[in-house]
Amino acid sequence: MQIIETPIFIPTMLMIGGSTRNVGKTSLSCKIIEHFSKQISIIGLKIKTIRENDSYFHGLEKKKLLGRFNIDEETDFEGIEDTSKMLRAGAKRVFRIKSKKEFLFDMFKELIQIVPINSVFICESNSLREFIKPGIFIIIKEHGTMEMKPSARELEKFADKIIFTDGNNHNFDFKTLKFESSIWKL
Repeated sequence: MQIIETPIFIPTMLMIGGSTRNVGKTSLSCKIIEHFSKQISIIGLKIKTIRENDSYFHGLEKKKLLGRFNIDEETDFEGIEDTSKMLRAGAKRVFRIKSKKEFLFDMFKELIQIVPINSVFICESNSLREFIKPGIFIIIKEHGTMEMKPSARELEKFADKIIFTDGNNHNFDFKTLKFESSIWKL
C-alpha cells in the first residue's frame, strides 16, 4: 500500500473504515446520517475496493466487477442493501461503488464529476484514505479480537478515532461529533 504524500483534503468528508466485515460501519453511518441530515444535506458513499484473493474480507460477490470500477446511485428506499439503509436514514443521495484497488483514485475523480467535491460525505471505506484525507477518519474494531483486514491495519495510524463494538453497540458519544464551518470535527 502506498499512501500518496499529499492526499486530497476533503474536510466535508467523514470516512468510516472497519477492521473486518460486519463490524457495524453502516449502523454507525446511519446513526450519523440520521442525526445530521436534519441540518445538512449528506451524500452517502459505500465503497468496496476489490483486490485479488480478498473475498474473505468482502464476502462472495453477487455481481462481479467487470471493468475498472462501478458507480451506482441507490434509489431503492425499501431495499435491504446498506445503501438503502443510508437513504432511509436521511441521506440526500447514496452511491454504491466497487473499484479495483489500482483504479480507486480514477473512480474518485469520476465520482466528483457526479457530485461536487465540497458536498458533505459520509463514506464507508478504508482504502480511499490512501488518497483522501477526510475531516475525520474513524476505524471500527470488534472488541476482543485481533483480526484485521490488511487495509485497516495499514491505515489505523491515520485514524482520528478508533471505536470498539461488541457487534451491536459502538463506544462512541455522538455529542463529540460536530459539523461546523464546513468541516467534520471531534
